Amino acid sequence: MASADQQPTSCTSTGASTEPEGPTVASQIPFVQLCGFLERVQKKKGSDAKKLLFKEFLEKWREFHKAMHAKNPNTTDNFYPAMRLLLPQLERERMAYGIKEHTLAKFYIDIFGLAKESTDAKKLLNYRAPTAKQEAGDFASVAFFVLRNRCPERGSLTIKDVNDSLDSIALNNATKKKDLVKQSLLNLLRKTSAIEQKWFIRMIMKEMKVGLSQQSILGTFHPDAEDLFNVTNSLSKVCSDLSSPSVRLNEIAISVFSPFSPMLGERAKITGVERMMEHKGFLIETKLDGERMQLHKEGDKYMYFSRRSHDYSGSFGKSPMEGSLTPYIANCFNRDVHSCILDGEMCAYNSETKAFISKGENFDIKSLRDEEDVQVCYAVFDVLLVNNTKLANRPLKERLNYLPKVFTVIEGRMVLVERRDASTKAEVVEALNEAIDKREEGIVVKHPESTYRPDKRKGSGWLKIKPEYVDNLMDELDLLIVGGYFGKGYRSQLISHFLCALAVPPSREGDHPKIFYSFCKVGSGYTLQELLDFNQKLAKHWKKYDKENPPRWLQCTREKPELYVEPQHSFIVQVKATEINSSNVYRTGCTLRFPRLEKVRDDKDWHQCMTTEEMENMRQQAEGKLTGRHVNVDDDEIVTTKRRKATSRAVIPVAVPSRFRAADTSNVKQTSEMLEGRELCIMNSPASHPKDQLEKKIVECGGLVVQNPGIDTYCVLADKVNLKVKNIFSAKIYDVVKTSWLIESLDAGRLLPWLPSHMLFTSAKMTAQFALDYDCHGDSYTQDVNEEKLREVFANVEKKKSKQPMTAEQIAEIEMDYFPQDSLLGLFRLCRVYMDSCLVIGEEDTHIKDCSLDLVSLEMRFHGATMCPMLDRQVTHIIVDKSDLSRVREFRLRGQKRALKQHVVTSEWVRDCIQKEKFLSERPYEAAMS
Repeated sequence: MASADQQPTSCTSTGASTEPEGPTVASQIPFVQLCGFLERVQKKKGSDAKKLLFKEFLEKWREFHKAMHAKNPNTTDNFYPAMRLLLPQLERERMAYGIKEHTLAKFYIDIFGLAKESTDAKKLLNYRAPTAKQEAGDFASVAFFVLRNRCPERGSLTIKDVNDSLDSIALNNATKKKDLVKQSLLNLLRKTSAIEQKWFIRMIMKEMKVGLSQQSILGTFHPDAEDLFNVTNSLSKVCSDLSSPSVRLNEIAISVFSPFSPMLGERAKITGVERMMEHKGFLIETKLDGERMQLHKEGDKYMYFSRRSHDYSGSFGKSPMEGSLTPYIANCFNRDVHSCILDGEMCAYNSETKAFISKGENFDIKSLRDEEDVQVCYAVFDVLLVNNTKLANRPLKERLNYLPKVFTVIEGRMVLVERRDASTKAEVVEALNEAIDKREEGIVVKHPESTYRPDKRKGSGWLKIKPEYVDNLMDELDLLIVGGYFGKGYRSQLISHFLCALAVPPSREGDHPKIFYSFCKVGSGYTLQELLDFNQKLAKHWKKYDKENPPRWLQCTREKPELYVEPQHSFIVQVKATEINSSNVYRTGCTLRFPRLEKVRDDKDWHQCMTTEEMENMRQQAEGKLTGRHVNVDDDEIVTTKRRKATSRAVIPVAVPSRFRAADTSNVKQTSEMLEGRELCIMNSPASHPKDQLEKKIVECGGLVVQNPGIDTYCVLADKVNLKVKNIFSAKIYDVVKTSWLIESLDAGRLLPWLPSHMLFTSAKMTAQFALDYDCHGDSYTQDVNEEKLREVFANVEKKKSKQPMTAEQIAEIEMDYFPQDSLLGLFRLCRVYMDSCLVIGEEDTHIKDCSLDLVSLEMRFHGATMCPMLDRQVTHIIVDKSDLSRVREFRLRGQKRALKQHVVTSEWVRDCIQKEKFLSERPYEAAMS
């Protein structure tokens, strides 16, 4: 770097003399010097040594700035131009470049005129593939090796030039001027060396990978830098206000319309709450499932900032005349409040059910408008400023006293978060169990003496407790790994993330699933050693995923893996998550929120993974949440336990027995045209006609033989129905014909037509054709029948008679296929209902009162429900009369011990469902305990 004793010369036309606002240090420091510093930091071992290098670089910058200022007092800038390049992930002013690695690779290929099939082009496009140790997983490193012989040996740009180029790219991307973005990149390529391009790429990708953390850089720059950034989220303000290390920030200032990082809750165990609250009283708040949002108000101007300081004022309303929220709350502020800052949660509220809606219901609160009874509601839990009076340094209990003086609650628009006083672990357990019953996200425990400390989590005095933090509360999902993604950074040589799938239930009971739907992507929950074990297990079985010709058994939508593995070569993993969200990214139509891998299920085979049907049942019963059980206040197992180490399974080598190998037909001569142009696949054959002999006969007759059916296969032949044949059945694509048909055709010397008796499985097309010629028992409408064929028809009739009656699930499936919107008779088809019999227990006898539920029971049966005389494990709904709620508490206690969620609802739910002709959510009709 150029220091005070090594004055740099201006490299471009943006020198000091041409800047009307005064000279800048950034316009005098060559960008290559910053890149050289980053190279040294990256190669240095140990965080202390890296911080020492940064301190030296910073001191040289300050010395040079001092020397420039002595010559020209109008020197204007500070360390911000360099800081925004060192910490690009924190820079908000030019946040969106619209460029990812793949896009940048295409730009480079186009700019340098590389052939798409050339080695260098493939390196750029497939940078994550571990082709070379020093390159794998890091696009910047790969680009360096490709560009090193194509760029100038030394660049001519300054730090200011690079910042100007980045700002230009961001601006052109925002205005969708892709040609200008490409032009900016081309200009940079002409004026920078390969090593500068390497670091420029990392800056634009916002992944520096030098081993210097945000805390280390800000802490070295100034002791108060991190605190000021947490409040202001502005690197520019940090560098300007704290340019001198001798000047300390006396007080963190929270001001109107300046966003800051909010105070956060520390993750805690229930058993430690009393100790962390100093064995004193505390507050328990409901943790709402919304988006953290600050509301800044001054007069009639409003601004809304997210947790990461994004401005969403345009969505919620900058004035009382615009937005989805401000027009509804502008009049609720007290007249003497002209300015304030509130902290809270922006939620979606259903005005009909008078309940908040989970984020898992696939909506964006920022773009939500009042439609179908869903509206934006702001739930407030803290106040930080009122009329220029700063409250952050005051205790929470004092801040809460201000809230009623600031605004008046408007139901469904602006409310106060529910809170209660507590002092014991038992009260925390009770509050968490209530949150579980209400399908809420959890609870927050707050120390009443806590002050507001922006961006602080540990030791803040706020504790967050969610069901997923408590062991054994969350439902565990057994998913199959079907795909993988190359890692980055220290995982660059590994498959670091995995695509997990659900199995589509096979058509026949006992068969293994053959189709799998993509469901979620998991990249956390395992150690590096466990990740190495996973990679070792699957190393031999990974295959490249071809988007143009994907494997038929794996069905994906938008999210596709880079590699895939056949199900029989994979294994099941146990995954936990907070809830199930709707998503069109995965084939299942839903995915998991915050999934994490718990362990490998060595006790289960690949085909025993969770099915789509099981997932849908869980989703409906739990309304998307994955917590079904309660915490026990006397349970010493409340604390989270360590996950058992995943053990390796032995990999069994796979070999193909000789009887399954293809016959050698290289010397077979064609003698007939009976099977000309037809492709056949023989799965197995009778002992009297070996498979290889039949394959040679097919070739003699002009046919083609394959070992696995494809899109051109005429039919599949089999003598016995084994596992492999069942797999073909489940695909529902191919006609599977008995091998006897081929033998009969060969004996007859001509291709015989298929008869129903020949078929093991028929495709949809063939089934339709048979329906025109034969009845459901295989009896032909046009051909005479002999004794043997007649016996076959009678045997088919007997088989039809012996079939079991359809289950409620099968009936529901038919109703959905044929009457998806017309029939109401299956409204409660999947409900197993227990009616509260209104028992009255006296001292001498027990009798049943006259109950109004008799008619309700008949109505539910009429609409498809299964009525249960006993309250067994399969009951999904308990119907009670709202005039007698005496047994609701007993039902609730029973339900806490059940794995399957059951709803205790009043009969109003049944009547409203029938009246509105749709299955309504049970939550608004849940019976209250008397």
